[in-house]
Amino acid sequence: MLKNKLLGLHLAAPTVAIAVTGAVATVSFAQVTSLVSDPERLIIETDSGTQLVSYGIDMMKEQFPVRERATRTPWTKTGEIVRFRGVFLKDLLAKHDLDERAAVEVRADDGFMARVPNADIDSYAPMIAYEKECTDADRQTGKCDADDTYRPLDIDESGPFFVVWPYDDLPASYIPARNNLWVWWVVAVRPVK
Repeated sequence: MLKNKLLGLHLAAPTVAIAVTGAVATVSFAQVTSLVSDPERLIIETDSGTQLVSYGIDMMKEQFPVRERATRTPWTKTGEIVRFRGVFLKDLLAKHDLDERAAVEVRADDGFMARVPNADIDSYAPMIAYEKECTDADRQTGKCDADDTYRPLDIDESGPFFVVWPYDDLPASYIPARNNLWVWWVVAVRPVK
């Protein structure tokens, strides 16, 4: 799962530079160790790390409004729009009375952790995406049936849970300086004291 942060250029200290197909990325040593977690579940924790609830995709769909977002990402081609479905991070936090904290930490399955300020959550409404719109290529490869509109994000696409932001609404200073906020393979969200 190290490719998550190598390709995404997620930054954390301490770091080491690694050459990847001609590019240089920084990776935290903490990211190399995979956590014991179930990548099919999203855990909401207290600030002390106690698990409050563990959500699967079906449970999220039952308990939260299904949100949609059409956006590009830092890794798509200019003009290429991807449609995602999921739940707003703010909705998840509010359900558990965690939405008034200064920030949350979003943890990926490979140990990467990004701190997301509450001000950014309020301003840009990041979502925890769990589905992606089907494409013609998905139908040709069998990932989607002819009548499917969306399909679950798979591991090769940053899933099953991926933090998605409205790319074109973000300040220019966030791109690429804050690409680490687009967390892949999310397994846990915890408020920061």
